[in-house]
Amino acid sequence: MNAIKKFYSYYKEFLYDSSVNIKDRTFMLFTVSEMAALLIFATVSIFLGENISSVFILLLGVLTGIVLLYVFAKKNMLKTAKIVLTLILVLGLRPVAFFTKGGIDNGTLIMFLLGGYYLVLVLDGKFRIFMCILDTVFLLACAIISYYNPQLLPEYSKESDFVFSLTQYVIALAVLTIQITFWTKILQKEARLAEEKSRELEELNKSQNRFFSSMSHEIRTPINTVLGLNEIILRQEDASEEIRKDASDIQGAGKMLLALINDILDISKIEAGKMDIVPVNYSVSAVLSEIVNMIWLKANEKGLKFSVDIDPGVPEMLFGDEVRIKQILINLLNNAVKYTSEGSVSLHMECEFPDAGHVLLKINVSDTGMGIKAEALPHLFDSFQRQDEEKNRYIEGTGLGLSIVKQLVELMDGEITVNSVYEQGTTFAVVLKQGISSDKRIGDISITNAGGLGTSDKFEHSFHAPTASVLIVDDNEMNLEVESKLLEGTEMKVDLSPSGLDALSKTLTKRYDVIFMDHLMPGMDGIECYEKIRSQKGGLNRDVPIVVLTANAGGENIELYNNTGFDGYLVKPVSGRQLEEMLVSKLPSEKVIGNSGTEMTGSSISTASGYAKKRPVVIATSSMSDLPANVIKELGISIIPYYVITDEG
Repeated sequence: MNAIKKFYSYYKEFLYDSSVNIKDRTFMLFTVSEMAALLIFATVSIFLGENISSVFILLLGVLTGIVLLYVFAKKNMLKTAKIVLTLILVLGLRPVAFFTKGGIDNGTLIMFLLGGYYLVLVLDGKFRIFMCILDTVFLLACAIISYYNPQLLPEYSKESDFVFSLTQYVIALAVLTIQITFWTKILQKEARLAEEKSRELEELNKSQNRFFSSMSHEIRTPINTVLGLNEIILRQEDASEEIRKDASDIQGAGKMLLALINDILDISKIEAGKMDIVPVNYSVSAVLSEIVNMIWLKANEKGLKFSVDIDPGVPEMLFGDEVRIKQILINLLNNAVKYTSEGSVSLHMECEFPDAGHVLLKINVSDTGMGIKAEALPHLFDSFQRQDEEKNRYIEGTGLGLSIVKQLVELMDGEITVNSVYEQGTTFAVVLKQGISSDKRIGDISITNAGGLGTSDKFEHSFHAPTASVLIVDDNEMNLEVESKLLEGTEMKVDLSPSGLDALSKTLTKRYDVIFMDHLMPGMDGIECYEKIRSQKGGLNRDVPIVVLTANAGGENIELYNNTGFDGYLVKPVSGRQLEEMLVSKLPSEKVIGNSGTEMTGSSISTASGYAKKRPVVIATSSMSDLPANVIKELGISIIPYYVITDEG
């Protein structure tokens, strides 16, 4: 009795142990069910007064099977158990049952079908095929032998035939019911586990999203303060040359730190599958102006020529992820400037129209820099890889930029390729499919050098607006101080609000020309504050431009701000020049007095003047072949006359 209890306990634990292969558990259940069925069948045989020797053989087979199953299971040898027990079944029990139970009569055919189902269900691979074929051959042999030698089969009365047939039907039904019930329970359990896993993954995803958002916000906020206060130092006319030089170094280091942090956060988001492509309508000329000005300054600092040629047929308004496209271009152009010590860097853009609603942007970024060795090209886009480390050891960076670019391009279903000659230069080619939001073309963009505040430049604000008033809403006191100081010289009246509730109080009693609104604030966040200002009963600012000024970067957030209805957005850290450009675009024109002295150097780039569409060209000439005649003949190399082939012929 103890042995039976012990076996039952082990058997039950084994069946519902999810760490055990489902096929092994099915084998255990089916085998035990079959053994139990045979015991019932033996009991019925005794009740009907059947020959005791045949009943004894049946009981011996059952007992042998149970012992073997228990031993093999305890020793974790279920694969061996399957082989041994199925061989006993096919070579022993089934032929014996055939000749002791009346051949295919007495309902024995039902048990044979159940045995065949057992072989198919519990075995795998070639052994299953072999055993099924062997079983079929044995049963056919038994049938043929019994057909020609009917005296080998026992005779049963009509009553015995009926009882045996009914018993075997009930047994088969019970075994199949047990199997189906077991599988149903297993599937239900797996479904519950999958649901729990799904909830856990969903919670993990939310936690990761919160982490990335929080990290970006928490890091950008203090950097905004550092760079903002540093810019104020650079503006001070009475600061010594040494102080201004140190401040300039701090500014460069702060921007580099921000770039490194952005790279690490971006690659983490991409690897976690949290990087989303968020398409919006964007202005191509605005994107190009912003990027070109940024790179132009860096190229000038290194004495490099920076050329830009843009297809005037590119649509002015496109539909795509503006933030990620900027990131791709800035990364490629920054790399070109970083790895070029003399010569030039160029940006070329042209377009094709594959269908009515889309445009293929073909962007080339070329430089005359150090180039890339041929053996390094396959690893160029790997994370944390920097090629030619000996030469590049003084160049700052994480080695993540190109990896991020490639993955962003692929997320947008685009393509990026590279062509490089070592020590001569490199060209990166990017192809992106974008939606067309406007039939207007950009034409010739004249981009004026916005310059930068060097160590000896005298800073001048781009405008004055003594009659204008601005409200800045931010829960961070240092941010409020920095942003107000950056706008000090514009003569505008700047009010500061440390919370959404305070902002609502101010907008109820005073009308502003522009409101800058932080997003993530305790209590009432920027979006809720925006909505309350827009619907404020008796409010004086229901139609005033409200611009998001936030450290909460990312394309998904920009889509949120656009959908909410904000009139623009700026991402911290923000410079004084960015604040002024936004204000000029939002302030009433009659209140803005432009300062002609801020037009900087007057140098500009005309994007269409040097543009020439690249055309596919194939050149082949026999005069250029310097291969020996015997090599050409032996290898069957075709040499054709000189041709230049373009799309036009």
